[in-house]
Amino acid sequence: MSIAASVNRTIDRAPIGRIFGYEFFPQYQESPGAVVRAVNRGVEARRLERVEKGRFYKPRKGALGVVPVSDEERLRDALYRNGRRVGYVTGPALYNRLGLTTQMPKTVTIAVNRATQTKDLGTMRMKLLSRRAPISDSTVPLLEILDVLRDARKVPDANIERVIRETTKRLTALAPAKLKKLQRFALDYYNAGTRALLGMLLTQCRMEVLLALKASLNPATRFDLGIDPDEWPESRTWNIR
Repeated sequence: MSIAASVNRTIDRAPIGRIFGYEFFPQYQESPGAVVRAVNRGVEARRLERVEKGRFYKPRKGALGVVPVSDEERLRDALYRNGRRVGYVTGPALYNRLGLTTQMPKTVTIAVNRATQTKDLGTMRMKLLSRRAPISDSTVPLLEILDVLRDARKVPDANIERVIRETTKRLTALAPAKLKKLQRFALDYYNAGTRALLGMLLTQCRMEVLLALKASLNPATRFDLGIDPDEWPESRTWNIR
C-alpha cells in the first residue's frame, strides 16, 4: 500500500472532531515528507481542517457547513500529546477549580514546556505559559501547589489566610517522598517567596523540611505577605510577615 493510500485510510478511521498532528500517522517516522504531502492533499480536499501549523482535525459537516473544532478539544490538545501530559491549567482557572475563588477567567492559562503564546478560540482565550519544571501526570499535583503558593496574594476574591489554609490540607495529604520532590521543585523552579511560604507551612505542620530549602533564602530578606503571626507562628522563622 502506498503512503498516500495508507494516510487516507488512517484519515478514514480518525475520530471526528479530534485534533492530531503528523505523528498520528504510523508512516511519519519513516517517510515524513510523503505523509506531510498526503495530509496537505487531505486539507485541500476538505477531508481535514487545519487548526494551526501541524495540527488538524476531521470535521463534522453540519447544515451550515463545517463544524469548528470545540474549545474543549483545543484545550485537551494543549494538555496532552500522543496520550502524554504536556501541560496543565494554572492561574485563575486553577484557583477556581480548587475552590479558592468563584471567578472564572475568560483566558485559561496553561503551563507548558514550550514557547509562550496566546490563542484566541472565539469563546475563550488560551495562554500557553512557558515553564521549565517537568510536566507529567505525577508532577502536576505538586506544581499546582507551588503555583498557588507563588500567587497566594493574587488569587481573586480570596485572602491569603484562606489560600494557605486550603493549601495546607493538600500538603498534609502528600506522602513523604512527594513532599521531598515538592521541595526540590521549589528549589529548582520557584522564587524565594514561594520557597519561604512552603517552608513555613511544612514547619507549621511538623513535616520534614530539606535543609537546602532554608539555606536557599537570604536571611536578610523579609517577605511581606500580610500573614497573621499569631495564627502562623512559624512565619517568624521564615521571615514572613
